[in-house]
Amino acid sequence: MKITKIKDHNIFHLASIIVRDYIVKCHPNKPNNDPKASKKECYAIETFLSLSNVVTCIDQLYYSVDMLSGYKSQNTHEKMNRFDYIVFGIENYYLRLTSIYDRCLRLVNIIFQLGIPERECKEATITKNTNVKITPVANALKSLDKFTSPFRFYRNTIAHESTYSEDILNKLGSYYYVAENDQECKKYMHLFKQDMDKFIANKKEEFFKQIDNLEKNVEVLFDAIEQVFAARLNMQNLQKTKEH
Repeated sequence: MKITKIKDHNIFHLASIIVRDYIVKCHPNKPNNDPKASKKECYAIETFLSLSNVVTCIDQLYYSVDMLSGYKSQNTHEKMNRFDYIVFGIENYYLRLTSIYDRCLRLVNIIFQLGIPERECKEATITKNTNVKITPVANALKSLDKFTSPFRFYRNTIAHESTYSEDILNKLGSYYYVAENDQECKKYMHLFKQDMDKFIANKKEEFFKQIDNLEKNVEVLFDAIEQVFAARLNMQNLQKTKEH
């Protein structure tokens, strides 16, 4: 199963070095005795966790796509047929795909130390912030927003209106519902299974291309914020030196 390459980005390496050094100083058996994290350590830890939120979500997109072809009747709830399983997987995919942009907005909030509450980390409050709007980060966010925007229709429909719908999928769904209580229809199961297999193969190919483009957009953002992150870490080192 493919896992996103984004977790190998250098910004993870920069943050993880500091996070690891802090963890080594802690006491797993006596957490109350853990040393207080410095401003630099807090910054690195918050950044690392926020980066992980983005990367984990991309990993989960890969899981969602791979699982589309993993239906096993003996391993699923007795009331969940293959159609239910596929719709659940597709909806899960779109909900996660569109959440990447929101997580990236929160990440930028932490990188620039804007102090904006999470619930207020919106496009307007982040990309138009005076500290962000004149940097490559703003352009990277705009590109990511442009890429994810078309998929928000599915997200909003799923979240607020109705289940995911597509003509060929609806036709297959109708068969599965009828076949549950009609033995005569079950003899055509192999034909509908072939159609469902073809549908899933096409959908997986479509989704993997989308994830690939998503990763490219996120990588551009990570490239941009790495410079900011490294500069702010260096500033905190200089401040610490002056204090001593």
